[in-house]
Amino acid sequence: MRGGLTLAAGLLAGLWLDTRRRTNRAEQEHPPTGHFMSVGGTRLHYLDHGPKRGSKDGTAPPVVFLHGNGTTAGDWALSLLDEAARHRRCICFDRPGHGYSEATPRRDAGPAAQAALLRAATRKLGLERPIVVGHSLAGAVALAWALDFPEEIGGLVILSAFTHPTPRPDFLPFMGPAIPAAGPLLSHTVLPPLDRLILPPLMRRIFEPNPVPPSYNELSPDLLLRPTQLEAAADQLAALIPGVAAMAPRYSEIRCPMAVVAGREDRIVDPHAHAVPLHNAVAGSTLHLLAETGHMPQHARPDAVMAAIERVEWAMTSTSAHAEA
Repeated sequence: MRGGLTLAAGLLAGLWLDTRRRTNRAEQEHPPTGHFMSVGGTRLHYLDHGPKRGSKDGTAPPVVFLHGNGTTAGDWALSLLDEAARHRRCICFDRPGHGYSEATPRRDAGPAAQAALLRAATRKLGLERPIVVGHSLAGAVALAWALDFPEEIGGLVILSAFTHPTPRPDFLPFMGPAIPAAGPLLSHTVLPPLDRLILPPLMRRIFEPNPVPPSYNELSPDLLLRPTQLEAAADQLAALIPGVAAMAPRYSEIRCPMAVVAGREDRIVDPHAHAVPLHNAVAGSTLHLLAETGHMPQHARPDAVMAAIERVEWAMTSTSAHAEA
């Protein structure tokens, strides 16, 4: 009995040290490429691309990009950021606990708390009434932003988002790091090596029926599987269904221009359970269901996502002109 406990303790210690080694190496090989700011005691990392508003090329409203769960702001840099930043200022945040942004307390893991933090960061950067683009879980964050701060948001582009409280037993395996007390032990020991094994097939499923783009090899698995990111992703996933359950009855309150974009072949979020009812709830929104496209339209169909952003820009301009008239 004692020998077994000693062996188990030694195994956990070895896994803990290996996780620390891999984390340190990943951070050395992939240092932060953006800027840092502190908001409400939380240090956030963000990318800031494109011309400032009022410059020769900065004619369009600013855009804030929010990545999905478990990845980083680098997802946008690998997809459509360069194109989006040609004529508009684009801010891509590492959401709390992801990438190089600090995690917030577990009580602030829900969409509304994230939205409040990122809204404060956006105000600190001097962005006025940005278009907020939210992908997957971050679509719920973008919707919370529009509901709680309606006068401070110019428009929404909601991509492949989880927006309604549908049962998701498949979330449970990814919520281990959110278990009180045991979660941090799991995230520092057994989960990183297990997740390294499942990451390639998981990525293929996330992108299906589209291929995983070669550029995704630039995202270090060990950077994505750091204990802090696993814990933040688990906390935010655990808070997602209660968060959207509280928001869904209020979607009809959204008045800003909104485009809802989803892949018809999405294997992660059913567009008919989320994108379609969201569109039906928000008057004046547009719905774009993309054929032969999965959960990652920003990679598979960046042209369609850019068109959605431009459509929201046009609607903002039209609304402003009508109000002035």
